[in-house]
Amino acid sequence: MSDSNFSLIFNGPAVDNGEIDVKDLAPALMALGELIQAANAEINGERARIAVKLRATKKGSFEVDMTLVQSFQEQATLLIDSLSGHKDGLAAAKDLAEIIFNVGAAGAASVGGFFALIKWLRNKKPDRVETKGGDTYIHIGDTHFVTNAHAVALAENLEVREQAKNFVAVLSKEGIDEIATRRGQKEKLTIKKSEAHYFDLPQIEEETLEDVEREMFLQIDSLSFKEGNKWRMTDGGEPFYDVLEDVDFLNRIAKGEVSFSKNDYLHCLVHEYQTRTVKGQLRKERKIIRVIEHKLGTKQLKLL
Repeated sequence: MSDSNFSLIFNGPAVDNGEIDVKDLAPALMALGELIQAANAEINGERARIAVKLRATKKGSFEVDMTLVQSFQEQATLLIDSLSGHKDGLAAAKDLAEIIFNVGAAGAASVGGFFALIKWLRNKKPDRVETKGGDTYIHIGDTHFVTNAHAVALAENLEVREQAKNFVAVLSKEGIDEIATRRGQKEKLTIKKSEAHYFDLPQIEEETLEDVEREMFLQIDSLSFKEGNKWRMTDGGEPFYDVLEDVDFLNRIAKGEVSFSKNDYLHCLVHEYQTRTVKGQLRKERKIIRVIEHKLGTKQLKLL
């Protein structure tokens, strides 16, 4: 078992009396809890589970004391004492809190964990990233930020980033100007209302896996002659939908020069485009560019 304590602080006129609207508090707490769960999954996988618990509140602004309570799988528990800086091993609760909330400075450089890194980036893409020893250096122009590989992994994790955006959304509420976290005597991490947009998700493009043209034999399952509609086809496996873009072939159909019967099939030139979505799902689109030949479904006997 491992735990780590920290305080979550809301500042602004709306909370000066030590009260906060539950409609504002609940989404922020839920988002932070989901963020920590996603961070634990990214770093520790299935080897450790984590819970986020509330403790007593403190009056003046609005402050919530929280505890990360982490439990380990039985085999993993035996390894905890031998872990060195959680490198290639489990990140205990205090290490996970450090990865997420750490903020500081080392000379002219900025230093910190996940939240501090996102603030520092300010929606910009790094010019370069390099590793020195156990640290990761993020460079933009003449400045750089020092963090670690785990914080970078969280910054690249879509679920973590979505929950971070949901967490800072409380700053859009009138009268809440700042949220902060404090862990013991460590420097306090603060996020101001003017900094909330730094947590917007960057534009993420789908990854192209395949973009090819190939000849295929496709059997017609169902037809559609409405403009833009797809034909249901099969190549002998599961049926799928194709867009027929061969204008000449469509015109021949419109003129009655082509008719279809059961089990007819087409020899086609097909454009296949396969992508991986931002959610990690695979998607494939097909378009029939040209119908090379329309073959009748009735099997003809060869006399010679």
